[in-house]
Amino acid sequence: MSDAPARALVVDDERMNREVIVANLRAAGFETVMAEDGVQAWGILQAHPGSFDVILLDRRMPRMNGMELLTRLKADDKLAHIPVIMQTAYAETEDVSEGIKAGAYYYLAKPLDRRLLLSVTEAAIADHQRRQRLADDLDKRTTAILLLEQGRFRFRTLEEGHTLAVALARSCPQARHLAAGLSEMFTNAVEHGNLGIDFDLKAELVAAKRWRQEIEARLDTPLGRSRSVEVLVDRHPDAIRFVIRDQGKGFDWRAYDDISPERAFATHGRGIALARRLAFTSVEYNDMGNEVTCIVTGPNPEEPAYVICAEAPAITPDRPAAEAEETRLARSMQMELLPNPQVLAEAARRLGIQVSAHFEPSSSLGGDLWGMHVIDDNRLALWLADFSGHGLGAALNTFRLHTLVAQCTPLADMPGAFLAEINRRLTGLLPQGQYAAMTYGVIDLGADAFVYAAAAMPAPLFRHAGGGMARSGVERGDGSGLPLGLTQGATYVERNMRLTAGGILVLASDGLTDNPMTDGTRLGNSGMETLLAQTETTTPNSADSVLAPFLARVKRPLRDDLTVLCATIP
Repeated sequence: MSDAPARALVVDDERMNREVIVANLRAAGFETVMAEDGVQAWGILQAHPGSFDVILLDRRMPRMNGMELLTRLKADDKLAHIPVIMQTAYAETEDVSEGIKAGAYYYLAKPLDRRLLLSVTEAAIADHQRRQRLADDLDKRTTAILLLEQGRFRFRTLEEGHTLAVALARSCPQARHLAAGLSEMFTNAVEHGNLGIDFDLKAELVAAKRWRQEIEARLDTPLGRSRSVEVLVDRHPDAIRFVIRDQGKGFDWRAYDDISPERAFATHGRGIALARRLAFTSVEYNDMGNEVTCIVTGPNPEEPAYVICAEAPAITPDRPAAEAEETRLARSMQMELLPNPQVLAEAARRLGIQVSAHFEPSSSLGGDLWGMHVIDDNRLALWLADFSGHGLGAALNTFRLHTLVAQCTPLADMPGAFLAEINRRLTGLLPQGQYAAMTYGVIDLGADAFVYAAAAMPAPLFRHAGGGMARSGVERGDGSGLPLGLTQGATYVERNMRLTAGGILVLASDGLTDNPMTDGTRLGNSGMETLLAQTETTTPNSADSVLAPFLARVKRPLRDDLTVLCATIP
């Protein structure tokens, strides 16, 4: 689990049961919220859909029982991903099978055993977090894999399998489910196939929290270093076939082909069955169990017409060519995160606001990122972020932020709350010593205002048409605020700037004021205001045009990433 404590919703109509579960979870470091029945739990979940990492759910309750609540959860897109642990005194096969079909893949029998309570809860959260990481990584990958027709890949470690699963998942529809399914199959090929870790041994390792250490130790033996997993991919117009071969002795796959009621109370052993349910049309093992063919059917309407045939080399660390390719792909992926022309056109069509940007990283990869979102016919959200550091590490953080911003869209019209939530999610997620500066604001044409919150960013500037209320014609906002990712409970002040028709709003990263120019001087904050005031009001709405005097003189290569947004108010 991450440094931030996991949060559990405990739903049980018996007060003593609730308190026992909560006491044990809190002693283990969990945050908990209690509900007395399904109705109360549903209200809590509707009010706070993104607040919980796991739900412990009693099956038999008044008003709304566990199965009714489970059905509602799985039908709600905002809640369906939360793992549910069904706790019940009725461990009948029929009851368990019904719960599994409804989406409860983890079970606890009453009376509860403290050790099993913690191990099953931790396992459910770990499985969920791994699937979420796959989904996050999937959003960051390049779409070049869509061009793949046939390929052969080879990997050895779980991390390499994770990377390959995400990459291959982009080759077909339902990519998020496919990434999870391939990852489960790849993990099985490594741990059960090549490394020979069976079900019982894994149970012991998970209970002792030594599973990861054992995997690494076995991978470092002569046998572990010599074995790899081969993956063959064959793409057809209406189906994609994946053949996965390990070099182990095989295993009895038949026992794991579905989630059985007998294993519903175990901490693991669901991977193959989940992969079959989530990702694949069919899953067929050979008799030995060291080769499996997984097929996904259904045409992809967005499939490009171009086709390549590629045989990829084995994935090995520290290959300069591989690193260069990874950087190139990461650069392409980072550019994909920026708003596309269709997004800019929507802002112009619906609100009449012309938005443009200049984005220039100081190296192949940068730590700046910007975005926009049309809230309604009167409001446009704009944001710009600047991560500490440069290169691949900073770029990876921009991928994280892009996903978080999308998850926080329900707060789009509340800049202070938006930044506070982004900060909450980034804290504990960023590597130690890293942080982000960010401005998030809403152009509200109905109120003639830019409502914004800032976290240690350069102040926003607004150039009024014809001079406006400021003597220089340029009004300066306030970019002060605690950087994101440093402390969990930070709050952010909402501020206002008055907007006037024909004026230009400018948001920039500190690369605009801090990068040296060819004569060795720096523009600085006052220089930026002067430069903006001197530009004619008839200047076309383009970051490159408005700031052309500076952009032409700045010294290259840049010392810091440079991003500028310009928005002209109708």
